[in-house]
Amino acid sequence: MLLAAYFSHVTFSTELGSLLKSLKCCVTDTPSQRVQFLLGTEDGDEEHIPHDLFTELDEICLRDGEDAEWRETARWLKFEEDVEDGGERWSKPYVATLSLHSLFELRSCITNGTVMLDMRASSLEEIADMVLDQQEVAVQLEDDVRKKVKEALLKQHHHQNQKKLANRIPIVRSFADIGKRQSETNCIDKNGIHLPLCRKYRRLQMIPPQSQPLTTEGKNDVSRENSAVDFSKIDLHFMKKIPPGAEASNVLVGELEFLDRPIVAFVRLSPAVLLNGLAEVPITTRFLFILLGPLGKGPQYHEIGRSIATLMTDEEKRKIPAVPNGELAETEEHGGHGGPELQRTGRLFGGLVLDVKRKAPHFLSDFTDALSLQCLASFLFLYCACMSPVITFGGLLGEATEGRISAIESLFGASMTGIAYSLFAGQPLTILGSTGPVLVFEKILFKFCKYLDYISSLTRYFSFSFQDCIEKKGEFVGSACGPHGPYVPDVLFWSIVLFFSTVAMSAFLKEFKTSRYFPTKVRAIISDFAVFITIFTMVLVDYVLGVPSPKLKVPNVFKPTRDDRGWFINPLGPNPWWTCVITVVPALLCTILIFMDQQITAVIINRKEHKLKKGCGYHLDLFIVGVMLGVCSLMGLPWFVAATVLSISHVNSLKLESECSAPGEQPKFLGIREQRVTGLMIFLLMGCSVFMTSVLKFIPMPVLYGVFLYMGASSLRGIQFFDRLRLFGMPAKHQPDFIYLRHVPLRKVHLFTIIQLSCLVLLWVIKTSRAAIVFPMMVLALVFIRKLLDFIFTKRDLSWLDDLMPESKKKKLEDAEREVSFTIYYLNRTLTVNKHL
Repeated sequence: MLLAAYFSHVTFSTELGSLLKSLKCCVTDTPSQRVQFLLGTEDGDEEHIPHDLFTELDEICLRDGEDAEWRETARWLKFEEDVEDGGERWSKPYVATLSLHSLFELRSCITNGTVMLDMRASSLEEIADMVLDQQEVAVQLEDDVRKKVKEALLKQHHHQNQKKLANRIPIVRSFADIGKRQSETNCIDKNGIHLPLCRKYRRLQMIPPQSQPLTTEGKNDVSRENSAVDFSKIDLHFMKKIPPGAEASNVLVGELEFLDRPIVAFVRLSPAVLLNGLAEVPITTRFLFILLGPLGKGPQYHEIGRSIATLMTDEEKRKIPAVPNGELAETEEHGGHGGPELQRTGRLFGGLVLDVKRKAPHFLSDFTDALSLQCLASFLFLYCACMSPVITFGGLLGEATEGRISAIESLFGASMTGIAYSLFAGQPLTILGSTGPVLVFEKILFKFCKYLDYISSLTRYFSFSFQDCIEKKGEFVGSACGPHGPYVPDVLFWSIVLFFSTVAMSAFLKEFKTSRYFPTKVRAIISDFAVFITIFTMVLVDYVLGVPSPKLKVPNVFKPTRDDRGWFINPLGPNPWWTCVITVVPALLCTILIFMDQQITAVIINRKEHKLKKGCGYHLDLFIVGVMLGVCSLMGLPWFVAATVLSISHVNSLKLESECSAPGEQPKFLGIREQRVTGLMIFLLMGCSVFMTSVLKFIPMPVLYGVFLYMGASSLRGIQFFDRLRLFGMPAKHQPDFIYLRHVPLRKVHLFTIIQLSCLVLLWVIKTSRAAIVFPMMVLALVFIRKLLDFIFTKRDLSWLDDLMPESKKKKLEDAEREVSFTIYYLNRTLTVNKHL
């Protein structure tokens, strides 16, 4: 608290109480922004806008027979990293822990030392002169001592990364020499970096212009030493982890033999200045903490330096004392899940027209935004993933429809429908495919239409079979019987090995991104191409071993499976005209099923946590699907709607994460790469797959089944229903910290899970019974069952157990509210202490 009182300009006024009350209904993005809201803002004061800090601890090192120099011993971006005892590498990032004794000593240093806020200086020499001038006000320094202290402050700084970059110095210096020669005719940019080098290392410009608003005089006063950045001493890999707009905080501690008392100074520069060679990375310096003292207290000075560096890096503590003025972040509204896409317009086709107007401006960018290696990996991964269900469901549908709709019809229908949807849909991230409910309904409808012929067919079949049994005298005959049948040993065992190996290898390679082997980019590529690498490896192993495992069956020629049909089906066929009227009933059931299957997937893809920027189009999506369903019906092709698992996998494969994450910190999720090219290429290549049968025939079916299982299992991660199923039989002390367990009794959680599980079992029972034709009605009935739960559970319980907002988002919001309460309590205590003082 004393540290905050010394570092800030703000005095607590009588209006603080009203601000504290208003804070209770306001949850800002970060704790620091909430504190800034409490302490007030100053309009137009850009110098007091807080920035991320990179903190570096340097200690002066005296070497026998050589000149002294400053050596980097620790650094903080978010977590602390120390130079190992051997001095060859950095330690693992860890959360810094401070001793109470070092904090008391730091408080004593601040109390008795020099604090200079908003210092205007353009070089380290000016800073040293101003600090020593201020020191002489309190304690008179002898001329020789002052000179030696200044020389010590201006010693060269040696950073840890310079050893790793030693072999690259000649090459980089050659570029620096070229830039130096050209600098005579080129101007210096706002960051003080020569423009030729600035263009070559454009990604190193981490400081926006507003973070260093130097005046014209200030620019002219900047020395050439500060204006030129030596890139041979920069770790480019670590530079990528520095957030844009970050500033440096340098802590200089050490012991000098000619001092008899400590020299302590805390400096805040205004504006921040790029001091070349002071920090490990070429960013402007905002804070300096200097502690120089007599010999014998080196470890003590080191701990004091760690204390101030940790406090400055901490998000709340460093921004309370340093820059209490800032801007209030907008409060994020979380009420409701609807958007402008679902608002009623009151006009005929009003929603469809608005969807077209919303998506039209982004149509060109949907193609240009796909120029990324990530899209190539997503395309290859999902092509293999989409082929598996289309071929598999096509084979199952061929068995159910007596070959009228089989694998080649599925390939052609999926390609045609997917291309149209990818080009014109409102949400191209959704992937169309063969879904279980639609496949079940197609099988049910075919069986229902053939139901009247079953009795006569079965009678003829049994009569023929009984006559054959008498003629053959009960003996098994045929090519599949006897000791020389077509069955090969080990095929079943090898298929099982392929199946489980595919699942295990896909999961292992997908998680390879978080392993410790290979550079970050290599790990990311392996993770993105995990499924493709797995399929290629399994196919290669299967081919080398030569075990005749069941392979993917694809047609050799592009034609319908049955010779008695063409590519256009007469809507009536041999049926009388009045059958069109009767089909209204199954059509209504099918409409219910397709609408729910399509829109449920669309709602999942368009969630707010995916941070989509180009909007969605529920009406346009359903319109395209409806048109293509009619085309597929006329051509005798299966129906395709939004596939939930494939769509989620598509979105996950296009996630964007921040590159500038601190060591030890998980990358931040930035959004989704929204484009149409991946879906378009998937279905284009799927349509061309009928001409690549010579290659596709090598793919074993167990491998595709393994990919299918991996996709289904990976999609269960994060689903609340699956998490609640795992709570059965788990003791309370071992249960995860789910947000709903904090607010809902465990017995109610189990009751809600049992009701959901019962509905799932009931769906399966109806699907396998003779009443399977009403399967879509049962799916629709789930909506009314959910409505009845309002009479069993309170609205508060249902808001935690059945809400669209994901678990992680809810927990984050609740933790933020708790931090607000703690901040209110902290500032109230601070106000009370200040009143007593």
